Amino acid sequence: MKFIALTSSLSNEWDNLVRVSDDAWVFHLYDWLELEEKVWDLEPKSFLVEHDGRTIGIVPLQMHKRHRALKSDFRGCSGVALINGLDGAFRERALKEIYQHIELIAKENNSPSIEIYLPPLAESQLKDPWQVNPLILHYYTDISTHTFILDLKKDQEAIIAGLSKDARLQMRKAQDSGYTIRQATGVEGYYQVHCENYRRTGVDPHPKEYFVGIFEKICKAGHAQLWEALDPSGEPVAFEMIAFFKKKAFYWTACCKDGHLESGVNYLLQIHSMIWAHQQGAQYFETGEAFPNAREGKEKGLTIFKEKFGGQLHRFLKGRLVAPGGKANAFKSWVQASKALLNQLLLRENAPDVDTGRN
Repeated sequence: MKFIALTSSLSNEWDNLVRVSDDAWVFHLYDWLELEEKVWDLEPKSFLVEHDGRTIGIVPLQMHKRHRALKSDFRGCSGVALINGLDGAFRERALKEIYQHIELIAKENNSPSIEIYLPPLAESQLKDPWQVNPLILHYYTDISTHTFILDLKKDQEAIIAGLSKDARLQMRKAQDSGYTIRQATGVEGYYQVHCENYRRTGVDPHPKEYFVGIFEKICKAGHAQLWEALDPSGEPVAFEMIAFFKKKAFYWTACCKDGHLESGVNYLLQIHSMIWAHQQGAQYFETGEAFPNAREGKEKGLTIFKEKFGGQLHRFLKGRLVAPGGKANAFKSWVQASKALLNQLLLRENAPDVDTGRN
């Protein structure tokens, strides 16, 4: 078996396999991986798998340049994707060699760990009734979470009937107040509200080029849709982006102005996206990662919101492997981080009082 590093000259061959493999979904696409690596300063380590002169698989893989950890996808979910129809025994052999090669890459780059996130909307995941994490067969620790997935293979009335009572009430509340939805033609409005949301919570906003890249590379290719909700005066106040690929849709990202959080507009956006996906022929709609065992905080709030749209819980399969030498590297990184934090605390202790300007 031969492993070939992914380059731009192989992007068409890569994407052709993404389109036909039951293991692959939108976050396997070359343009998405390239965008991530450019914006988030990641080092590409993806490779194609060849056997007897034929490409039989692709493996998305990225390395964080600072702490050198490896992930299949730092801001999405993707994993090993093989061509359909491989003999069972040969497929297992291929997977074994692929995961061994990933470990070799980790060793060569002194990576402390490897994480693989498998896409819940990949056909092979949806067809698996047992949801056993295949990564454990290759010595990965199971760090899976959950996600809600709605079956859209029914009529629109049944989809609306499957909503919770509160979701329907919130939708009608927004409609009766005069909120409307239209397709966004760019990311300017979205990014303004994104920055407001993040700064309110004390978190740095994502780089603007990240959203511009998604719009230019993913939305314009027909693999995602950005909606904006207008208040009764016609001002855009809330946004939602939906990924759409291989007859499956995913609630990707959203933001809303603070003054409209109680208006029901976020429910209106979500239900509009579901109906739009259904009209486009989508069979499934994923509302995203959920934490049903969370008792409080942001994870609890997100889970309550996402469970109101009629989806069923599925496993979001993930695995983590401490790479060869990884424990020592992880300890070294912890020591370095602790020293840096201690130095900062000592500097603060000895510094004069300063007005930070925060209220």
